[in-house]
Order: sequence, then C-alpha cells, then structure tokens
Amino acid sequence: MKILTQSKICATLNQLVNKSTAKKRIIFGLGSNLGDRNFYLDEAVLELTQALFLTNSKTSSIFRNPAMLLPNSPKEWDVEFFNIAFSADIDLEKFVPEKILEIVKEIEKNLGRKERERWAPREIDIDILAIADLKIELGEKLTIPHRDLFNRDFFVNTVEEIEPQLLKSLR
Repeated sequence: MKILTQSKICATLNQLVNKSTAKKRIIFGLGSNLGDRNFYLDEAVLELTQALFLTNSKTSSIFRNPAMLLPNSPKEWDVEFFNIAFSADIDLEKFVPEKILEIVKEIEKNLGRKERERWAPREIDIDILAIADLKIELGEKLTIPHRDLFNRDFFVNTVEEIEPQLLKSLR
C-alpha cells in the first residue's frame, strides 16, 4: 500500500485544480457573405474544434443580416451575411489568446479568405468574442471581450442563444 504524505496530497490536489481552471469557455463569432456560406461556417467550426482541441461545444442558429457597409461602398458588396456564435471549452495552458488568434487567422486563410478592403465581402470571418470573464487588451491586435460584442445584433443574438449567462456576466 502506497502512503501519501500531506505535501503529496496537496500537490496532487493543486494539479487537479490547475487542470480544471485551465479550461475556460471561449466564444467565437463567425460570419460569411461570399460563396457557400453554410459550408464556410460548418468548416470553420470543424477546423476550430480540431485545431484548438475544443470540447463541450455549442453552435447557435444562423442569424442573417445585411452587410455592414460604409457610405458609397460598391453595390456588389451588399450581400447578406450568415452569422453564428460558437462556444466551447478550451485549455488555456495549451493555447494562450495570442496563439488562438494566430490559429484563427490560419483557419480563415485555409478556408480561402482573401485579403480585401476592410468592409468588403468575405468567405469567412472569425472573431474571438470572449474567453470566460477574461479581459485582454493587446492594442489593435486583440481585445477580449470583443470591442463590438454589445454593439452588433448578430453577436448579441447568437451568443445569447447559446451562452446567456456568460453574456450577462460580461455586461
């Protein structure tokens, strides 16, 4: 029979606590208004799940909305967006927020997103909306919660559908 000392018990408990607290709820906002929009949204969810080892995921229904455009934007840019929210548990010991952003950008590129003007149509757009109750400010590169989380109906409505308590805690 193996006897555990007080310090070994504490160390084991600390490891268990640290492993459980490393997992946080992450919420992504996904949108598409070019090509097969359903395909791009489905593939983005699949690739995020695989690349970030996400678990316990939830996906909102599709929220359709007009493209956000600047005045005098080309008429061909006025294509309806399909938007969803996607949430899951992520291990922040394996993926720090900057790495998550890097992977998101890789997935967008892998799915065929082209570099275009800021408000131009896009195959896929993936935003990190929130990571639990964390607040992160990395200049223009990354802000969590997302700067426009509460300013865009397509974010609020889709997140509220799958993570109402988390959304409420972020207000």
